Amino acid sequence: MMFLDRILAAIHKAHPEIEPLHINEDGWLEGEGVVRIPSHPSWYYPKLSTPHGDPIAIVCHASATKPGTGVNMAKNRARPRTKDDRPASWHVSVESNSIVQQAPFHAGCWHAIGQIKGAGPANRVSVGIELVGFEKGPWPEGQVTNAMRLWRVLVQSYGIKRSLSMVPHAVIDPARRSDPGKPWMANHAQAVLDYAYAP
Repeated sequence: MMFLDRILAAIHKAHPEIEPLHINEDGWLEGEGVVRIPSHPSWYYPKLSTPHGDPIAIVCHASATKPGTGVNMAKNRARPRTKDDRPASWHVSVESNSIVQQAPFHAGCWHAIGQIKGAGPANRVSVGIELVGFEKGPWPEGQVTNAMRLWRVLVQSYGIKRSLSMVPHAVIDPARRSDPGKPWMANHAQAVLDYAYAP
């Protein structure tokens, strides 16, 4: 416990500006820096296939796009999907200065084809989070802070087990995917989860 207290003290010292987020009854984020751009329903399943309709896992992705593209990616899914669109969607994009939500957390987005061990089909049981950027990074401090805020409200609101709280896309689809990448997992994932699960 003392070790965890030291971690939290260091986090709060480095990030005194961390503001908590809230998830409303409709599954949407509320709080500072949140941008809501709802996807058209043609981009996702209307509900998750979990016992209570809440997510039981979180899948972590890297968007492979430049910082600042989160809003445009969301706007591209605010219109009806056509037969020419690649059927890819997710719940939230995390930027340094914003958290862009596209779908409510009880919806099933199309972000990872495959199974999560101990949970089920990824698209049917999990939240998909895109870290806006490339696998090699860099991952700016503001973006890591926003990830801390997001992961904390998700795991606290839905009671997500730590073992299922940051499943790399690479683990679900190793033949085709390697995101979010070793730099994120090695340098930031632990701190984000320590903050998320702190008392």
